[in-house]
Formats: sequence, structure tokens, C-alpha cells
Amino acid sequence: MKLLPVLVLLLWGGLAVSCKRSEPTPASLAAAHRQQDHAKDSARKWFTTNLVGAYERVGQHAPQWDEPAKTALNLMAAGRSGEAKLTTEWSRDVSSLAQSAVDHGCTDPLVRYVALRYRVGDMKRSDAETAKAFQDIAADMGRSRYSPYLNFYALMRAAESLKATLPENNPPQTEMALVHELRRQSLQNLLQALHDPTTPESEIYVMSSALLEMVRLNDREFPEYWSGLDATLREQWPKSAQADLLRGWYYRTYAWQARGSGFADKVTTEGARLFDERLKLADQALQSGWKKDSTDTRIATEMIKVCTGLGKDRAEMEQWFRRAMLTAPDNYDACQAKLHYLKPIWFGSPEEMLAFGRECVSNTNWSGRVPLVLTEAHGFLSVYGRNDSASRQAYWLQPEVWPDLRAAYEAFFRHEPEAVGWRPNYALHAYKCQA
Repeated sequence: MKLLPVLVLLLWGGLAVSCKRSEPTPASLAAAHRQQDHAKDSARKWFTTNLVGAYERVGQHAPQWDEPAKTALNLMAAGRSGEAKLTTEWSRDVSSLAQSAVDHGCTDPLVRYVALRYRVGDMKRSDAETAKAFQDIAADMGRSRYSPYLNFYALMRAAESLKATLPENNPPQTEMALVHELRRQSLQNLLQALHDPTTPESEIYVMSSALLEMVRLNDREFPEYWSGLDATLREQWPKSAQADLLRGWYYRTYAWQARGSGFADKVTTEGARLFDERLKLADQALQSGWKKDSTDTRIATEMIKVCTGLGKDRAEMEQWFRRAMLTAPDNYDACQAKLHYLKPIWFGSPEEMLAFGRECVSNTNWSGRVPLVLTEAHGFLSVYGRNDSASRQAYWLQPEVWPDLRAAYEAFFRHEPEAVGWRPNYALHAYKCQA
């Protein structure tokens, strides 16, 4: 799964709607919005306690840097709880304030971590220097009295940044051993953090999914880390819909690792068996999560992907799609998942893909990036069954293609007028279509 932006995770995090019905209702959605607001307030208090409060309790203080340090941590708490938008400007403000404290002599590892973690567009440091800085912060954090929660993030970022400096093929054994040790320590701190019952459910999901994503491509660590996480989640968070969501994502991802990405005739008998077995576990977990919280759009979205892998019929896929869009009408990920289901390599056709893409443009109840699904449909069809560059280029010159693309971009820009980063895509498609 492509993990979603933290803001969306926090927005839906912490809901505890008790609803045995399989479909959200106006009443359950209204109750969810009230609980959502309450969850955001609770999360704000928790992040303030565990960031600003932690610094006040165990951090290194001095008059010349206390104000920018605490302002940075307060701003970080607002963003992580969903109170403030996680924009580039937000990151820049958080990092600049923390860096100001460092520039005034602050050596506190939490403040240094925030300054480095949220830095935007700084090209002065090489990747190796960044990795070394994160390792130093993690070491200092471990020697401090900061919580396992904060130690987890410092260790995880140290492992992540060091791995990014190494070559994909034949990385140095010494550095890789350090990567694995940092990962192992981050897991141990996460397992300790999961024992804090006051932690927002959304943060449990964010931490766990971040660690699993980091080890996803490691055939040994991915199932090994999940085993430890799953046992702790079942013990400490048995009623958590987001734990079920994480479980569903894990088993779907693990299923595809067994199957491989090739065509069906290239899949081994054992790969096919494990694919089906693990997807059924994902299905069970997500069904369980939906019973606990029938307003979490991520669960419904993940189920669309499971429907594809298990070959469930169109009616069931559509049911999960309706659920996903009802709770989040800007759910681009759900639309992408449905478009994938409708590909001719799965259970649809070019005509069905285009019909759905056009619905994404015309449906006034949907918003955000949803209209751009039509551009993805044309992008796929421009290469599907076309083995030479001439036929692929000719696709874009068909008379119906450019009107579709223009309509998609115009609808998108009506929803997102400040999304100027998408205008080069618009121009590129216009060029391809010779518009």
C-alpha cells in the first residue's frame, strides 16, 4: 500500500464508532465527526505532552534558545495532531525555529532532531552528512531520559538515512550491519511505546506503518518485525480498527511478495497458494476493522485492492468503493484502486476504464485529485497492447483523447486552483495530443 499523507491518517485516526451496520449512515457519520473533533483535541494534548512537555521535563534549557525550541515543538504538535496543515511552509517553520535554537547553542537531541527532520530544500549537506547527523542524534537520544516514542523516531530516521547512502548492489557489510542494528533498536522502542495506552490510535498506526514500510523489501525482516508488532497490537490494542487496517495492509503486501508482479502464467504454484492464503487473512482483518469503525475510508479503500487480488465480483468491489467515497469524496487512492480493478488485465475493459474516468470528472460530489483518474486511464491505454512507439504516439492523436484530458485538468484546477505543480503535466499532455 502506498502509504497515505500523515494529515489524512491523523484526520481519521482515533475514531471509535460502535456500529454493527456495514454501511455508514448520516447519524454514524455525524457521530464520527464529533468523535473526530474530540480525537483531534485529545491528540493535540498528547503530542503537546510528549513533545513540549518532554522537552520541559528532560531537555536542555537556556534563556537564549528556550523560546524558539518550544515554539517549534508546539507547532510540530499542532501539525501531528491534525490541527495545522502539514504543508511545506509548516515544515520550514518548524525546522527554522528548531535550527534557531541550535544556532544559539542548544544541543538537545529532540530539538536537533526536529531541525534536521523537517528541513526543506537544504542542499548544503550531503546524504552522508545527514545520515551521520541522524546517527549522532539517535545516540544522544538513547543516552537521554526521552521516551521510547521519541527514541523510536530518532533510530528509525537514522537507519533510513544511512540506508539511503548505500549502493543497492553489494552495500558495505559494516554499514549494513549498522542499518540492521538501528532498525532492530527502533523496533524495540516501538514495542515499548505501544504499551502506552494514552497514545492516539492514529499515532500507533503511523509509527507501525512507517517501520514496516522501511523493512518492506527485506524478505527476513518484514515478516519478523510484523510478528513482534502483531503480537503486541493484539495484546495492547485488541479493539483498534487501525490495527486491523495495518494487519490488512501487511497481509496484502506480503501476498504480493509471494506472488510476484508477473503475469499469471509466470506465478509458481506455491506463490499462487500463498497469495490466496495471505489475501484471505487481509480480507478477514479488514472486515474486522470495518465492523469496529465503518467510517474509516482507508479500510474501504484497502478492501478494493483485496477484492482485485481475490477476484471478487464487481458488485462487492463497488460496495467498498461507495463506502470509501462516502466517507472521503476526495479519495484519489480509492479511485485509483477501482481503476486498477477495471483494467483489462484484471476484471474490466478499456471501455469500462474510460467510463469510470469520465465519471470521476463529471461527478460533482467528488473532489480533490479525483478528476485526474481519467488521465491515468488514458496513460495506461496508451501503452496497453501497443508494442511500438509509433502506435503509442498515435493513441494521443485520437479525437476523443484531448477533450477528455482537458476536461480532467480543468475540473481538477477548479477543485485545486493553487495546485500549480500539475500544470506541467497539463502542458505535456497538450503537447502529446498536439492540441
